[in-house]
Amino acid sequence: MKAKLWFASLVTLGILFSFVFTILMAFAYEGGLIGAGLMLALTVLINLVMWLVSPLIMDLVQRWVYKSRVIEIEELRANKPRVAEFVERVCQKHGIRVPKLRLIDDMNPTAFCYGSTANRSRLVVSRGLFHYLDDREASAVYGHELGHIIHRDFIVMTIAATMVQILYEIYAIAIRVRTRRGNPFLPLAIASLIFYWLGTYLLLFLSRTREYLADRFAAEEMGDPNALSMALVKIAYGIAREPDTVQAKRLLRSTRALGIYDPKAAAGIGYAYQSLEKSGAAVAVATGAAPPGEVAVALPGLRRIEKVFLFDLFNPWAKVAELGSTHPLTGKRIRALGNYCAELGQQPLFSFERIDASGREIDGGKMYGKFFFEVVIYFLPHIAGVASLVGGILYEPALFGIPLAIGLGLLCRGLYRYPGLGSAEPTTVLDLMSDPYASPLRGRPVVLEGRVIGKADAGGRFGEDMEMEDRGGGLIMLNYESPVPILGNIFFGAGKANRLIGQDVRVLGWFRRSVFHVVDLKRLEAEGMRVSSYTRFWGIFAAVLLVIAGAALAAVGVSAAAVTAPYYYQATPYQTAPAYPGYQPAPSPYPGYPPAAPPYGAPGPK
Repeated sequence: MKAKLWFASLVTLGILFSFVFTILMAFAYEGGLIGAGLMLALTVLINLVMWLVSPLIMDLVQRWVYKSRVIEIEELRANKPRVAEFVERVCQKHGIRVPKLRLIDDMNPTAFCYGSTANRSRLVVSRGLFHYLDDREASAVYGHELGHIIHRDFIVMTIAATMVQILYEIYAIAIRVRTRRGNPFLPLAIASLIFYWLGTYLLLFLSRTREYLADRFAAEEMGDPNALSMALVKIAYGIAREPDTVQAKRLLRSTRALGIYDPKAAAGIGYAYQSLEKSGAAVAVATGAAPPGEVAVALPGLRRIEKVFLFDLFNPWAKVAELGSTHPLTGKRIRALGNYCAELGQQPLFSFERIDASGREIDGGKMYGKFFFEVVIYFLPHIAGVASLVGGILYEPALFGIPLAIGLGLLCRGLYRYPGLGSAEPTTVLDLMSDPYASPLRGRPVVLEGRVIGKADAGGRFGEDMEMEDRGGGLIMLNYESPVPILGNIFFGAGKANRLIGQDVRVLGWFRRSVFHVVDLKRLEAEGMRVSSYTRFWGIFAAVLLVIAGAALAAVGVSAAAVTAPYYYQATPYQTAPAYPGYQPAPSPYPGYPPAAPPYGAPGPK
């Protein structure tokens, strides 16, 4: 497994380098451009300088923005001796200095590292990490970050990012070339842009590969992959549970690529774990009261969490969502750690045999049939617009139908997103998260009961979206839309949304799942209060307007085309159209080929 991850990193870097090399060689073949070489050299130089000075800049950001402070290894040893001993042992084993340690006074559990070399690195954790994790799990998180440092991921990712940036610089240079013959570098510019787009996704793939390597490193150094598995679950829970304040959002967003967890991906497993905390004393075993080998056997609750991984592991929409993420999906990371447990002869925290057995029960034809159908629905406006454009090339009046075609595509997509609510049934957040067929496009009609515990954006005074905890302890965001756009949302957020906090509610709406999950509200009922939401209305309103305007434009275009269309006489290949009744064309000097032209003003053959 480890060799495969290193191989994937090398192959990704090799592909990125080949993209750059191909474009540069094409430039050399076509001829040099004044200033192009200098611009590319400056790109490399600037990235080199940023690689060297960025740790100093990050130090200032950490100190001024996040109020982090330096902690010496002695202070860590005094408070967390097992964690400090682990850090010192790993650094000594791999021949590096102990990184500069920093602590952020924030209860969101997070950890990240940065630097330019292994001996000029910083390792930052938040206070929340020690609140939610025990010493064994915290050591695993430190091991993950030390893995990034020892693997020199700063250097690897800087090289890869520089190559992607060079591709864009080449595109920017080539697209501006002007000569008397036009732009001879236009194909090169298009190729560079395509390589840049591909390179961006390869960069994200490389980042995910480095995360797997860091996970593996932590598991090897700990000798206990379950420690990191449980740490990932608890970090997700902590991120989901802590108030989403302005400071917390800034911290999690700014460290999204650096941190141990993508906060957007934390909601699913975090909200599921929250529901387990409501289930009783058995969860105390998961927090360290029993050896990790006993957890999978002793905790039926953890088996309920296992079903949440079905979406990550089997749903094709999860694979699409992961393409744009710097971190692997949680289910995939924990599966990789579970596989390493099997290599060590240990019992994994989660039984992926049971998960795979549940996966085999999934109707693959239904799942992938729905997925490909939804891909078509998602791109239907684009397909309809392109089809109208092609039709306009063949028949010019069809160009007037482009807005109508796009509007119809948007309308179909909007109606598909919001099906009728007659089939809505009471359910729980955990059951929704355990549905492997969930979709980010097609909303599932649901009824949920629980309590509004706050704003989805805790730092936003006028935020209209809310967070609800259902009766099983699961958390989910409620998306509200006012009948009056913008201003209506502001007034609702400043008024009713605040009064709903702490109240028991019953909600009706559409559940949607991607990396995160949400319910688009249709109706919310509380004691003495009933709130209607217009998410579906605004989801199709713009499409309806475009259809009406497009239909009017198409009608005008067709009418204009009919009025201006020339009258053509249906003549045979060897017969000209008569200019007036009784007119006979002059005989051709070459009988039968070609027919003589009619007088001036008479239409020719069609």
